[in-house]
Amino acid sequence: MYRMIVRRNVRAAFAALSRGSMDLIDAMSPDVHHTFPGSGALGGERTRRDDVEVWLERLYRVLPGLEFHVRSVAVDGGPWDTRVGVEWDSVAPLLNGGTYTNSGAHVLRIRKGKIVSFHAYLHDVQALDDALAQQAEHGLKEASAAPIAGGARI
Repeated sequence: MYRMIVRRNVRAAFAALSRGSMDLIDAMSPDVHHTFPGSGALGGERTRRDDVEVWLERLYRVLPGLEFHVRSVAVDGGPWDTRVGVEWDSVAPLLNGGTYTNSGAHVLRIRKGKIVSFHAYLHDVQALDDALAQQAEHGLKEASAAPIAGGARI
């Protein structure tokens, strides 16, 4: 029953992300560990919930309209220490009229109801880099900004 509830909640969280919701922040531990591939505006590592919040805000600004389509969710463990794998496809309109598409996975660790880590893995990091470069070329300068880490505020 617990795993079924976690799967449902994870699907709901990705649907909320597709609507631009920041609700996921409330489910994170204050010292959450987040990694995202690449060295661009979205890449890098964060170790505080506040920095992840700033990162999510940037994600929504540099890829407005980003949608996730969850393919599968795997859950292992109990409430004291849960591991979740999420496979997804994503799509976002670009300012040049094109479309960014990618697929990937997130691996989450949840302890006592709080996300303590979540790490993203992309099928095509170059596709993301290209999409961000195109956004920057069309006036969205933040798409070429340095990664958010360690207390960064914008």
